[in-house]
Amino acid sequence: MLAELRNEFEIVDSNLQEILKIVPPDRIYWKPFSHATFLKVLSVGELIIHIAQIQEYLFNGLSANYWDHPHEWTTREALPDPQRISEYLNEVAQVRRRVFHYLTEQDLQKLVFLPDRTPHTIGSLLIRTLMHISHHRGQVYAYVHLFSDARLPAISQTGASYKKLV
Repeated sequence: MLAELRNEFEIVDSNLQEILKIVPPDRIYWKPFSHATFLKVLSVGELIIHIAQIQEYLFNGLSANYWDHPHEWTTREALPDPQRISEYLNEVAQVRRRVFHYLTEQDLQKLVFLPDRTPHTIGSLLIRTLMHISHHRGQVYAYVHLFSDARLPAISQTGASYKKLV
């Protein structure tokens, strides 16, 4: 299970790095619409940064018990273009890979207490995080399709085999 989880995080990371190569710099912070009373609409860049923030929060928490949201160094001003966003993704990937390097299958059942003192297993945190970032990756794909006809990276290495079954 651990190898599969690690692989899925790597696929999301790879997808986002490929997306950053496709998105023109002038579209990285473009939003499809905005509305005063509607939900908050994020740009492609903001969504990718958010995906990295989610992972940074989790993996810093698991590795150093440092449960802090990375707001200050992930603003639009700090990450103004696809290159800087890509560098941030690389930094987060290093932390994530370091944590996965030390995790074992048995660790997935260990309890971790979040800052609000709620207990969660490491496995459940990894799954919840993966679900959350996958949701936002889908938003990124939808937004890119609004201004580009580029072929986007596959979200699964096994997708083709599943399509044959359906």
